[in-house]
Amino acid sequence: MPFFPPWDEIEVGDTVTFYRSFTEEDVDSFIRLTIDLNPFHIDADSAYSCGFEGRVVPGLLTGSMIAHAGGTLLSEPCLGARANFNFLAPVYTGETICAQVSIVKIDHPRYRLTMKIICTNTGGDVVLEGEVSGRIIPVSVI
Repeated sequence: MPFFPPWDEIEVGDTVTFYRSFTEEDVDSFIRLTIDLNPFHIDADSAYSCGFEGRVVPGLLTGSMIAHAGGTLLSEPCLGARANFNFLAPVYTGETICAQVSIVKIDHPRYRLTMKIICTNTGGDVVLEGEVSGRIIPVSVI
């Protein structure tokens, strides 16, 4: 899996791409944790009756893909401070989502950065766009 360069080498425009498929179990766990009881998240029949093609993954679960980038793909931990998401199309259970995360702003002296995420489905449709800002915690502090 590709990772971002070390903090002292990271630049605006650096990008990492990764994939994830959300299972029925992933959605069930998210629903238990968040108590998001929208019928189209709970079962496929309800989703069909609401006009969807199947059981819909909660948008914030798809948006959580940015946590993988901030918590694993950066060379040092990132403490999130702000997040903004635009949910553009439904994601269905079992569907593979491609997340492209790019560095859009860096403040090296203050250890701050902003990342943009664009998620697409296998058909190439953008399902989510978002931006997250946070503070890098230097490994020497941990």
